[in-house]
Amino acid sequence: MLVGGNDEKRRRRFPNVSAWLGSRRPSTFVALLAIATMGPLALLSTLSVNSVYSTLTAASQQRLTDSNALAAVYVATQMKALTTLEDSYAHRLSLVAALKDGNHLNYDGPAILTNLQDLRSVQPDTKFAAIIDPAGFFWLNQDPAQPQSSYGKTAITKDWYIGVTRVGKAYVSSAYLSGSAGAPLVIAIADPIWADGRYAPKGTRIGVLVVGYDMTAAQSLFSGLARTQGVQMEVTDQKGVTIAQSGSIPTTIVYDKSAGVASALAGRSSFGRVAIQGRDSFTAYSPVAGIGWTVVTSLPAAVALADANRLRSLVVVITIVLLAILALAKAILYVVSRDRQDAQAALAGSNLRLEQRVTARTAELESSNRDLEAFSYSVSHDLRSPLRSIDGFSRMVLEENEGRLAPDSVRKLGIITAGAQQMGMLIDDLLSFSRLGRVELKKRRVFTDGVVAEVIAELKQENPGRQIDFVVQDLPACHADPILIRQVFRNLLGNAVKFSRQRPVARIEVGTVPAASPAGHTVTFFVKDNGAGFDMRYVDKLFGVFQRLHRMEDFPGTGVGLALVRRIVERHGGKVWAEAAVDAGATFYLTLEDASART
Repeated sequence: MLVGGNDEKRRRRFPNVSAWLGSRRPSTFVALLAIATMGPLALLSTLSVNSVYSTLTAASQQRLTDSNALAAVYVATQMKALTTLEDSYAHRLSLVAALKDGNHLNYDGPAILTNLQDLRSVQPDTKFAAIIDPAGFFWLNQDPAQPQSSYGKTAITKDWYIGVTRVGKAYVSSAYLSGSAGAPLVIAIADPIWADGRYAPKGTRIGVLVVGYDMTAAQSLFSGLARTQGVQMEVTDQKGVTIAQSGSIPTTIVYDKSAGVASALAGRSSFGRVAIQGRDSFTAYSPVAGIGWTVVTSLPAAVALADANRLRSLVVVITIVLLAILALAKAILYVVSRDRQDAQAALAGSNLRLEQRVTARTAELESSNRDLEAFSYSVSHDLRSPLRSIDGFSRMVLEENEGRLAPDSVRKLGIITAGAQQMGMLIDDLLSFSRLGRVELKKRRVFTDGVVAEVIAELKQENPGRQIDFVVQDLPACHADPILIRQVFRNLLGNAVKFSRQRPVARIEVGTVPAASPAGHTVTFFVKDNGAGFDMRYVDKLFGVFQRLHRMEDFPGTGVGLALVRRIVERHGGKVWAEAAVDAGATFYLTLEDASART
């Protein structure tokens, strides 16, 4: 009765307002509700599209980076095949015998020409093949034949002659112009020929085999790879000259002076978003191992982010619509809206369509990732098949001709087999590295001492003839993915064993660093050895893909192991670093979540 009496008094005091509110109370409620909800909804829509846009941008970057690294391996494999073929001819007994003692007056011209013609028939895309004497002079020992005016001309100023003289082994020159106007650029591969002791002391350089290649076949090969991966590709030589690219083949000397190419020439991979021919593009740069070239892959941002841009435009439209509805809702406070139910239905429909489109775009992104992974498997299979053939046939030749082959032939076949196996391991490691970002972490309590003990037992079995002292402290448990953490300790302990193999007694220690604060939630592990160590000036290269601080001849490997360690540890929310000195051993540290912090 009291409440009813108060309402009646208010109605008598403000009769007009009371009448207006009484007749329009449902509309007023809807308007106030719209003001309170549509503003945050518009904000959430904007934040949602920004999140999706960032995700698609990161996925495009990862895809382009992986494609670029794979392309660099592909280019390195193709060039390695060319240098290996030429090196086999430089060591061919008949060609070594034809060069006699290195004096061009004693050269066996017909025998030299037969070998050069045989090489060009095996590798038909060569422009020329020639023999230069040790002092760097032409004596018309070339296929195809040169005019008599070339007799006695010097080549000591040529990049390929300077390079092969400096390195003492097969050398790939920088690009230079062809003798024909408008023809593709030419590179030369020069290989020293050494006496075998028959006519000159063994190890004496008696000539240089130089083979020129125009870039027509390479242009077709690399352009096909670019089309397969759906990107634009450019290959530069060690001076930054563009020698192959998507589209027309280069016929003039043009330097790529971009910062990314300069970084790749210095041995560092990078990624950036730059303008290429006036188009905003995602661009990745990678060095080509072994020859100093670079591979540049790019994808227009408009193509990479087409779905994201469409989604953003859609959400902008929807946001404008929502803001318009918000303005209309304010007007409803003064005007009765007869269409409030239709407006709510339209809002619900807009949200439903937005969710459906986001779901569709997410499905398309997942499909693209699956296609990329399938492509990685396909390319790895295509690369493995010829490697298996090379390895298998080399072994068959060794087994079927055991005792009948010359020691030098056995050595060459061994080099071929080892090279094929090394490339196979490199492909496997690269694929493992590229797939690691998509592996789902399955964290649980991991007893670190047991994992380390298993790895040490395997390493002892793999190195039965070495004396290795393993010193393992009491290791606390960590909260991590057991399979990935086992891979971390396998790589770190394997490196410690490898880089300490020159020590009569290798000492490898595994332990933890005391925590600075007892209330911390992480534990710092370390792996320490007394091996070769490294120069701390180059520590920033240590955990990069294909980055090596030691010679392959001294410590073989693929250069991917420490990159895997860093990616695994960082995915667990930890960090990894190293301290070392040359010939004084190295210590690697990593932080992981302490399992006891979860109890």
